[in-house]
Amino acid sequence: MSGKAAYVVAANLMLVATLTTVDADPAAAQPADQSFRPWERTVLPNVSDYGGIGALQTPTARFGKDGQFLAGISIVSPYHRYFINLQALPWLEGTFRYTRITDRPYSPVAGFADGQDYKDRSVDLKIRLSQEDDSWPEIAMGFRDLGGTGLFGSEYFVASKRYGDFDLSAGLGFGALGTRAHLDNPLGLFFDRFDNRIGSSGSPGSVGSAFFTGPIALFGSVSYMWRDIPLLGEDLRFTVEYDPNNYKDDPAFSDLTPKMPVNFGVTWQPASWVQVAAGFERGDTAMARVSLFADFHNGFNPLLNNGVPPEVAVRGRDGPQGVPADKPADPAPTAATWLPELAQASLRAAAADRQMVVRRFEVSADRAVVDLTGGIPGHDMADALEVAGAAARAVPPGVTTIETRLLTDAGRPVMTWVVPRAQLLTGTASPDDAGRDDVARPRVVKAVVRDTAETRKIAERLFAVAEENEVAIDRMELRGDTVRIFLGPMPFRNFVTSAGRAARVATQVMPPEVERLTVVLGDDGLPVAELTVLRTHIERLSKDEATPEEIWHQSRIAQATPPGDDAVLNTSSYPAFDWSIAPRTRQQIGGPDAFLIYQLYMRAQASIRPTPNTEIDGYAGLNITNNYDDLTLESDSKLPHVRSGIKDYLKEGETWIGRLQGAYYTSLAPGLYATAYAGLLEEMFGGVGGEVLYKEVGSPWAYGIDVNWVKQRDYDGMFSFLDYSTVTGHVGVYYELPFWNLNGSVRAGRYLAKDWGATFELSREFDSGIRAGVFATLTDVSAAEFGEGSFDKGFFLSIPLDIYSTRPTKTRFGLTYRPVTRDGGAQLNRSSALIGRVGGYDAANTSRYWPGLMD
Repeated sequence: MSGKAAYVVAANLMLVATLTTVDADPAAAQPADQSFRPWERTVLPNVSDYGGIGALQTPTARFGKDGQFLAGISIVSPYHRYFINLQALPWLEGTFRYTRITDRPYSPVAGFADGQDYKDRSVDLKIRLSQEDDSWPEIAMGFRDLGGTGLFGSEYFVASKRYGDFDLSAGLGFGALGTRAHLDNPLGLFFDRFDNRIGSSGSPGSVGSAFFTGPIALFGSVSYMWRDIPLLGEDLRFTVEYDPNNYKDDPAFSDLTPKMPVNFGVTWQPASWVQVAAGFERGDTAMARVSLFADFHNGFNPLLNNGVPPEVAVRGRDGPQGVPADKPADPAPTAATWLPELAQASLRAAAADRQMVVRRFEVSADRAVVDLTGGIPGHDMADALEVAGAAARAVPPGVTTIETRLLTDAGRPVMTWVVPRAQLLTGTASPDDAGRDDVARPRVVKAVVRDTAETRKIAERLFAVAEENEVAIDRMELRGDTVRIFLGPMPFRNFVTSAGRAARVATQVMPPEVERLTVVLGDDGLPVAELTVLRTHIERLSKDEATPEEIWHQSRIAQATPPGDDAVLNTSSYPAFDWSIAPRTRQQIGGPDAFLIYQLYMRAQASIRPTPNTEIDGYAGLNITNNYDDLTLESDSKLPHVRSGIKDYLKEGETWIGRLQGAYYTSLAPGLYATAYAGLLEEMFGGVGGEVLYKEVGSPWAYGIDVNWVKQRDYDGMFSFLDYSTVTGHVGVYYELPFWNLNGSVRAGRYLAKDWGATFELSREFDSGIRAGVFATLTDVSAAEFGEGSFDKGFFLSIPLDIYSTRPTKTRFGLTYRPVTRDGGAQLNRSSALIGRVGGYDAANTSRYWPGLMD
């Protein structure tokens, strides 16, 4: 067997071993416990010079904690690298980087970007293939600079194994990580294109095609964590690596031929959020690096003041709590994940409401057994059957039979019922007579009839108490033992907290017989979801006799219905006015005019709501300072300048009206929403438009369509327009993936430049509420027509400001980055999009926010 053939066999065996260890269960990739413990000092993973988790110049198979974000700078002359990195999923790491090449001009063309050195954008990805255990290393595959010019393009496989305080890594590199060419590429035996490294795409912003081509080089690193160094009392990580790059093909103009292929570094972590490193690379060059860390899952804000929640008024013995015969049944159940601890807590709470004690609760494949003692004499048997109903709601779906036994305090059976679970869920079950027919019949809830004047008087009291407690209520419906409270604009991002405060206010006003408190949730007057809790449970929570988790299974989140004709409108809240003034910045990074184009301005924002469903809002910007004089290059776009003309808007509209529009929102049917809007819709376009969206609570799918006629605004940012106009609109499909809080969407239609295509978006919302995502738009505009970048793409962050502010707010700070701003695939920036108003009210988010019910 030849040497090359033997190598091919060995390489294929290694590849098979790697692929067979890929995690089959996505949840298995997550560490067992990632809870935030502020009293513990977190040991941060080592950051490489390229901004990913690694050694120095080479990667390792190590990853950060899920949701870890970092930003930093590394300097290894002539390269200055500015990077951000996100552990987007437990097994996926992404890095975005600007590399400044200080010895190379931005362009060889005289007069173009004079005075600027070269800037290169890069995107890296690293994917975990297997996790480390006692006998197997952690293995990862990665791509460095996978798109654009590909000046630093590399691919690799790497494995890491930890032995005590030592961490060893070894890998195979391609591209820049393979220039020492220790091995031929085995794929070249089958495809000639893999024998040599294919050149980069050469087009900034496009996607490369040279993956895993060319020869292969070996690389490796060893790090040692020296803990509690004498005198210093600190931990230091020492790293040595073998660099597989010979730097002959590097884009720098200087000669970077290494004096030696070994690099050395030391890393210090002075705090749990910062890492500092220094080193010696290529045998003659110093390295310095600083990285700052954040946890996107941790939204803890010690400065946030939610204010004092309203008091809970507890009813006396005359209310339903004291007279079990008049107490209504619990709300209809909803599907919930089977959690034994919560089910037991729910059952104990239901029994305690009836002065009973659960002595036994066992669940098998298709049967549940409940033993009870205590109870109110004369009502104990019927109460036992109601507790059985609570058990029916709490057990897994596979359970078909509930056996309930009422025991004496000494444990002697008094009565036993074996009832199909379906009958308990529908309320059609009744106890066996067993000579106790007088107390065992189903109880009848007395109907409560109120006239319009009495209902209005109760509503006015509710509105007045709500205003005193800073709870916004738009409408109220009162029917029998149920009140429906339509929430108005509340400052809390946690909508369960908003619902809890409305329920607290209701306990102060509602007649004693009102037991079901239903809070209708939604923005801009849209009834999206309704959360029903029992008044008894709110009372027990206020007395610390229960926890929110214990009543989770007896509460209900469902699709809301529009208000009925008998709903009482809170006329004292409208028209409503709101305003704010704050300094803001806007910037562009990486252009040929200057690396950073910026403006600092004051933003004044105001809104008027004549009714719950109608809003007139807008904002204006007042310039403070900018460097817009550096903008000199004209757009070379062959398409209508719907976005590439931004330079003219920035320079001529230093003080401008960013938006001034009126919008109306309505619910056409349960789950079907619509909006119409007109005015100055965004900085560059004004017009009229509308949208219809269908989204059921409990369904991961949503479907929508929007149509807009728009005209391009004049460059001064005021009320005049240019000649260009168009019709733009899209059909959208949205899907909430069942893992990692991922959301995907596809929107297809016509764009501002009159091109047709589709936009694909994937995002994740972390536990703190921070959203991160990527998008790409493909249209019928060719790559040549589009220009630099070939097609529109980028990433975005959406950060809730309440994780930094002192007062609760729903306001978010958004950041969208595109490698280049071109005209193809440009969308209208609509502030009235419906998916953002109705998409978050579902069972999953209710469960996630549930601990804040009584905040």
